[in-house]
Amino acid sequence: MAEMTPDQWREYAERWKQAGPELERVRREELRNLKYDWRIVDSLLEIGSNSPRREDEPNGLVEMQRLFMKAARKQGKLPYAVRESPGGYDSRRAVPARSNEAGRLVYMVGNSSILARPKIALFCSVKCPGKLILETYDLAQRFRNEGVLVISPFHSPMEQECLRILLRSPNPVIWALARGAYRQIPTKPVDCRNAVAEGRLVMVSPFPDTVRRITVETATIRNRLLTELADTVVVAHAATGSKMEALCQDILAADKPLYTFDHPANKELLAAGAKPIWDLPDNIEKRQLGELRERRSGGKGIFAMPRGKD
Repeated sequence: MAEMTPDQWREYAERWKQAGPELERVRREELRNLKYDWRIVDSLLEIGSNSPRREDEPNGLVEMQRLFMKAARKQGKLPYAVRESPGGYDSRRAVPARSNEAGRLVYMVGNSSILARPKIALFCSVKCPGKLILETYDLAQRFRNEGVLVISPFHSPMEQECLRILLRSPNPVIWALARGAYRQIPTKPVDCRNAVAEGRLVMVSPFPDTVRRITVETATIRNRLLTELADTVVVAHAATGSKMEALCQDILAADKPLYTFDHPANKELLAAGAKPIWDLPDNIEKRQLGELRERRSGGKGIFAMPRGKD
């Protein structure tokens, strides 16, 4: 083939400039009309997560994944569990999943398979009576020793102390955020770097990583999602008239197991139907594994509101 002249090269380039936008339109139209199959997306995400390329390098596969997930979000179709490499931390790769009960999007950092295990939600109001502080310490140590999977906001001072206790073991822990994923591994209130590196700490959030501030509204949405994901809820203390107390009323109304300490500060909660913590069975993890399937198949969600109406 004869070498093209400069004029021919210019004409060639001009034709590609004209054809480029049309080819892009055709490609996007094909993707828009493509039937969504979460299995395909799941496989693509796994391939992408194992890619040696950095996030800032050009990668057609990454772009294709983003388009698939964008289309899936618009259609309300997303896989419940999207596999990721445990131990990795990159907020830009946190992938949306869906909770069985609530149907809300859950942005995850960490090994998403941990979410399939039975979980106990742990809450405590900011102001906690001194005796209950000691009781909660003992309870956190019991959960750690029995290998109970705890999901918590780890926001109040008492909850943060529980996080320190729980991370002193090889057992996984789930931290529910009232904001998007952190850009870097948190070192406050607890240094989480080792737990993340070992794949023991999973972070979940109902918000994309563009949400950077914790507000009363985001905390309320986070708490609702957290209680939906948990199989049992433990509230060390709910201050009278607090939003935590209102959350407990919703949990009880939905017939989800709720436990608290038998203490005068919790008398209203106990009177409303909460069970004393000493009624929690031994070997909670093993017992819940047998009850999990039955509970999820026959139970009802606590907050039966449409997605996006939190």
